[in-house]
Amino acid sequence: MQMAKLDFLKNSRLAMGLALLIIALSAASLISKEANRTVLVWASVGELAPGQIITPTDIIPASVLLAQSAKNYFSSAAQIVGATVISRISTGDLIPVAAISNEVDSTDKRLVPLSVEITDLPIALVRGDVIDIYAIPKRDSKSIITPELLAAGVSVEQVLERSNSGSVSVLVILNSDQVISALNLITDSRLIIVRSF
Repeated sequence: MQMAKLDFLKNSRLAMGLALLIIALSAASLISKEANRTVLVWASVGELAPGQIITPTDIIPASVLLAQSAKNYFSSAAQIVGATVISRISTGDLIPVAAISNEVDSTDKRLVPLSVEITDLPIALVRGDVIDIYAIPKRDSKSIITPELLAAGVSVEQVLERSNSGSVSVLVILNSDQVISALNLITDSRLIIVRSF
């Protein structure tokens, strides 16, 4: 009788221990699932500068863990191709809601090609860089020539292949009111491109 009572107690403790272990593992699994809720949001493939229109090659979906801040970023379900960048986005950054807009008047923007000597632009200039453009008159004189700021905070849309002539074509985004003054200076000036930070 004593032995049967002892076996019953051992078996009930074993059953109770197993039940508690199963409950603990289940609770840990549920807590882990709740804590690891990742969401798919858009991230930039390269640098995106103000004024640029987002293309499908500019963005990729990224799975990230965002708690309450998920609302500050575009879900990968959002259609942002064709939207205009209004603040700089670095390579690999998530695309914040505040950084792009569909309501920007892109009709005010113009793509202007510039031909620049290879020595007059920063190394590794790429789409998305923000630059300042300076013009130096091409006059042959011994007097000191003052450079003139043509445009500041300009976005680079594209850097075309470098040619054998030592010049590079750079496509920049200018406001429509800057185009005429830029073209007037370009015709008789050497252009210097300076990267902005």
